[in-house]
Amino acid sequence: MRKFTLVILLAFPFLKGEAQQLHFTSQYLQHNFMYNPGAAGIANNNMIGISYRDQWSSFPGNPKTYMLYGDFSLNKMKAGAGAYIYRDETGPTSRTGIDLSFSKHIISLDGKKKLGLGLEVRGLQYAIDKSKINIDVQGDPVLAGSGNKFAFDAGAGVYYTNQKLSVGAAVSQLIQSKLEFGSPSNANQRGKLYRHYVFNANYKIQTGDNIYLLPNAMMRIIEHSPSEYEFGAMFNYKEKIWWGLQYRIDQFWSMQAGVKILQKIGLTYSYDYYQTPINVFTSGSGAHEIGIRFDLKSNSPQF
Repeated sequence: MRKFTLVILLAFPFLKGEAQQLHFTSQYLQHNFMYNPGAAGIANNNMIGISYRDQWSSFPGNPKTYMLYGDFSLNKMKAGAGAYIYRDETGPTSRTGIDLSFSKHIISLDGKKKLGLGLEVRGLQYAIDKSKINIDVQGDPVLAGSGNKFAFDAGAGVYYTNQKLSVGAAVSQLIQSKLEFGSPSNANQRGKLYRHYVFNANYKIQTGDNIYLLPNAMMRIIEHSPSEYEFGAMFNYKEKIWWGLQYRIDQFWSMQAGVKILQKIGLTYSYDYYQTPINVFTSGSGAHEIGIRFDLKSNSPQF
């Protein structure tokens, strides 16, 4: 029971719908279109990939995320498209989502500057597997209600890039669809999808003939939750080896490294060390994430 209580505590913000409601990846620099639809296809490196994230592995029912994604340039249309499907699992709770994004590109005459104006639509399924709960649910309006909830929403973003600088601004969950567990008449259990505002910037610094440094920063503003600030730097050698460090203020450090093999397959591993009380009491309280990406074009840029 005590172990299950911990899982419920971890999942509680998810049930209330007031914490960060979007899926999370530490390797977001390689997947710009996931947090900004304006970036879809803008890097001109058609690719597909999969990833797996395992967080706080020492706890039963720890969070896990599975993802399949793709990003494509539509050069004849001066546009791009992106899509991803993911599944988050935490104890008896899960969410499955699909996101489709489209970006119209405004390109300078020399082709070195691009502005992407993007839209996204997404569908979400939130679920509670009551077979994994070994307590009486009759007195709990959340657990006694329907075990599945569906929601649809949309977002928009603008993304600018040239040969060195990239900046973007986006908002997700514009519609703020309702999300209610239990009886709709119970106001205490009502929730919705809250808007997420994301602002990011990175700048490529050439430090040698074959290596560059990519300092970056991101700010997330989430309604009814504290804002999040993240910054870091990545090194890239010949688009074949990359490594770096990211830091989200008061939350975690993320160490990342990757390698490209056969000119088209990129492998990236990241480890997140959380600055939370969990790390004080147990080992295995970080997060491991591995991504495998297949580039349809040889020697495509990773960032």
